[in-house]
Amino acid sequence: MESVVEEKTPYRWVILAIAWAVIFFLNYNWYLIPSLERQLTSGFGISTGELYLLLTAPTLAAALMSIVGGIVGDRLGVKNTVTIGTILGSFTCVVRVLSVNFLMLWITMFSLGVSIAIVLPNLPKMVGEWFPEQETGRASGIYVSSMGVGISLGLMTGTLFSSWQEAFSFTGLGMVLTTLVWASLAREPPDPGGGRRGVPMRESVVHSIKSKNIWLLAVSQFLFLGGFIAYTGGLTHALQEVFDLSAGKSGALSSLTVLGMVAGNLLWSAAADRTGGFKPLISVCAPSSGILLFLAWVFAYGVGTWVFVFIGGILAGGVPPLLLAYPPLLPEIGSKYAGGASGIMLTSGNLGGLLVILTIFSPLSGISYDLAFLAVGVVFCLIAPLSLSLAPLRERKRIRS
Repeated sequence: MESVVEEKTPYRWVILAIAWAVIFFLNYNWYLIPSLERQLTSGFGISTGELYLLLTAPTLAAALMSIVGGIVGDRLGVKNTVTIGTILGSFTCVVRVLSVNFLMLWITMFSLGVSIAIVLPNLPKMVGEWFPEQETGRASGIYVSSMGVGISLGLMTGTLFSSWQEAFSFTGLGMVLTTLVWASLAREPPDPGGGRRGVPMRESVVHSIKSKNIWLLAVSQFLFLGGFIAYTGGLTHALQEVFDLSAGKSGALSSLTVLGMVAGNLLWSAAADRTGGFKPLISVCAPSSGILLFLAWVFAYGVGTWVFVFIGGILAGGVPPLLLAYPPLLPEIGSKYAGGASGIMLTSGNLGGLLVILTIFSPLSGISYDLAFLAVGVVFCLIAPLSLSLAPLRERKRIRS
């Protein structure tokens, strides 16, 4: 049986704050790429297609490596594993400044995705080890919100830099400093049982694969991340093509969706802690966000577009932190196997980020954007029946020794 930290150790908030900064800088370094399009085009002569390859390289890496990152965390512990991931991320960001061609730039972006794949699956495990059950949702919402903040600032601030070298130097320095802070201040949680035993990697992944709940969560993560990436990326292009909006205005609309999601990360996760209603909130937030985001396109382009995009983002923001909060709360997983379980979920989510846009949105948008955005709305709605099949957390508490 696993040991769970019962007392409310104040240091848990320090760990969470540093983790927030780590995830922020990883995502900021990633999503700075679209806003540097002009500088990168002039500096490397890359095409629009190559820019897309740069942006999707971290997604591909995370799809391939998230399970590895999770099971390594179960074996070595959160502190050591995240330290490895942040060191890799810092090295990658420093080397990226020295890029001389597209291939080198792509390799650094792929390496950045490997760093994300090592770090991110261990955050649900970290929450499960440091936070009591009644704070699990809120803590998950806080670290998930750092992704949206990093994405939004990355999309908006690239034009503030005079060159891509300056931009990469600034964000790389932030990554290096955050790595030093994590390595200096992060630690494993107190262990009332006296001693921690790492889980063999094979045991971690096999144990998680046997859980029906993890598969339900993994498919839900596939649908959510696939739908959200397809929507935000597709909306930016569709508004320019159909309504002749400027790149700045269409990008601002997509960023508003992400900012709404950040607000939802914090709002719905706190509500889940107060009510214990993880399943009902997921089953309401997912389809409601899909309907509102579709209506944003139906009412395009006007005031309704801005309103529905933001409110739809708020509702969408309730889904990822509640999904990621689930593994350490499941009796068959707990914090002991949460790394491997979260790795499976994030692998599935990143595959969704690649496949939904390629197999659903892109083909349908060639026929009709109405059909494409309707399909994305349906993708969000499909999360509801999956979430209702999850184990009820109120009745199933974590095992304590």
